[in-house]
Amino acid sequence: LVRLTFWQTILSVAGIVVAVVALYAALTESAAVREQTAASVWPYVQFSISDHKSDAGANFSLALTNTGVGPARMQNLRLILGGEAVHNWEQAVSLVNGNPNAVVARSFITYRVISPGETVNVFSTTNPDLVGRFQRAMIDPNSSIAYCYCSIFDACWLADSTAIIQQPTAIDTCPDFGEAAYRH
Repeated sequence: LVRLTFWQTILSVAGIVVAVVALYAALTESAAVREQTAASVWPYVQFSISDHKSDAGANFSLALTNTGVGPARMQNLRLILGGEAVHNWEQAVSLVNGNPNAVVARSFITYRVISPGETVNVFSTTNPDLVGRFQRAMIDPNSSIAYCYCSIFDACWLADSTAIIQQPTAIDTCPDFGEAAYRH
């Protein structure tokens, strides 16, 4: 039979308390390190339209810029013009009744990585007639854009121009836009 003295019992309880406090501190520190690591690679993708039309020239561009501090893995994009889903820029030009032979520049955005500080012009044109047509199409209340992107740690955000608050919202996984998805 083992008997503990009063002091041995006090020392044992103190050792257990110190071990519990050390474990709590280690777990708290670990969670803080994980949050700091995730914040150090946080992407923030912003959508912008740049347009002008004057006697000197015209320009319309739709762009995505990563203003965050980490790379953004673009997952998918949905563009609606006048209530109709756009699958590619040839279709977009057709939807606004533009000249199919007009010069346009376009970049692929789906499943692409955008580096911090990088801007990707998804679509642009300097054709004055097409610029005017896209200006009118983008202010149509039935037109919208939504896109989803993730960090390298698979934290994802959804931005939707129809949302009340115009900033990306954290989500678990990117939605599948299905038939409404922009393809190329």
